[in-house]
Amino acid sequence: MSNVRNTGEKRLRRVHYYPGCSLMSSARDFGTSLFQMFRLMGTWVEPLEDWNCCGASPAHSVNPDYATLLAGRNILLAERQGIDDLYVVCPSCFVRLRTAEKILATDASMNAKLAKACGREYEGGVRLKFTPEILSDAPSVFEKAVVNPLAGLRGVLYFGCLLTRPEWITGFDIRPYEKKLKKLVNVLDVETLDWSHSKQCCGSHLAVTKPDMVDGMVDRIRDHARRAGANCIIAFCPLCQVNLELRGKEVEPLPVFYISELIGLAAKLPGHEGWVKKHLVDPRPLLNSLGLV
Repeated sequence: MSNVRNTGEKRLRRVHYYPGCSLMSSARDFGTSLFQMFRLMGTWVEPLEDWNCCGASPAHSVNPDYATLLAGRNILLAERQGIDDLYVVCPSCFVRLRTAEKILATDASMNAKLAKACGREYEGGVRLKFTPEILSDAPSVFEKAVVNPLAGLRGVLYFGCLLTRPEWITGFDIRPYEKKLKKLVNVLDVETLDWSHSKQCCGSHLAVTKPDMVDGMVDRIRDHARRAGANCIIAFCPLCQVNLELRGKEVEPLPVFYISELIGLAAKLPGHEGWVKKHLVDPRPLLNSLGLV
């Protein structure tokens, strides 16, 4: 399958992505900002056709086999559709799909179960990639596009716990990746602060079954962000973003931006003013105080 799409104006690099449930619901603003950002990069994005929920986050805790089959069907669809590189937006989805791919590649009995459920076995022809990997190698593109420098924003990068999984699951070493993303945020004129909780768990899906526990985890993250001097948090995961804005009881919340939203604000991409209105913690007072909107 060709990786280039001719739009009639110019030839764009084509990227296929797995949307996941959050991008179609609670993180819709993340999706729209991400797609605008891709266009800025000269990239055309297309979703995996007929995708289904991958089971993130709790399915593997209830039935590991079913969780593998749920995620495995998406990988099999990508293979059938001739997709070599499938980009995954959500870290939870990314880890579930990567884990399923590893299991199917090494466990013949599980691959046979997938064939029974979906009509054929997975042959190992799909590379799974975490979507922000594209961002980390393109800081110059965004630096040139900045027309509204985000001076005054002091953010802490929050990666969450999922990206600290072993490299055989994630496919990359988080340490140089962190440096690249920090550089990317800095070209937007956002000050990034060092802190101790960039990879601490926010509680994930336990927010449903054990909300009091998650409130405490989120309060601790917010507290450390405020101690570092931050006036916002920069996140990469839809579930983490919701938890960090919705949960917690004792510590005053901070606005939690997606990195693609910051790029949209700095470059004034189409629709950027509407994205910030959808946050559970309204970032507009902060942005207005800094003259950024």
